[in-house]
Amino acid sequence: MSKGASQPWREVLQETIGEGRLDGSALREFFKPLEEWLRQENLRNQEFVGWMYDGDYCKHSIETANLQVIGGFYNSATNLQISLLGIILTPLVGILGIQLLLTI
Repeated sequence: MSKGASQPWREVLQETIGEGRLDGSALREFFKPLEEWLRQENLRNQEFVGWMYDGDYCKHSIETANLQVIGGFYNSATNLQISLLGIILTPLVGILGIQLLLTI
């Protein structure tokens, strides 16, 4: 603990583990099965992960965070794919504000 008070934390980290930066990849790998299960459950239950769009936002902050307003929700548009009866619809559907209502 005394080194942390007298040396920069990156130097102490380098001496301790041999790397000067923190890496969370081991934690991501450990929790990958849970992450995949949650993703599948959300798809199965048609749950949306994100925030509702309330119309009151700062356009600059959304663009800075690489987010787009998609169908009334904030979400990362780069990973959005909607599978519908075997057809993959691109994020363009949400970006243009088109909402699909289906009756089955």
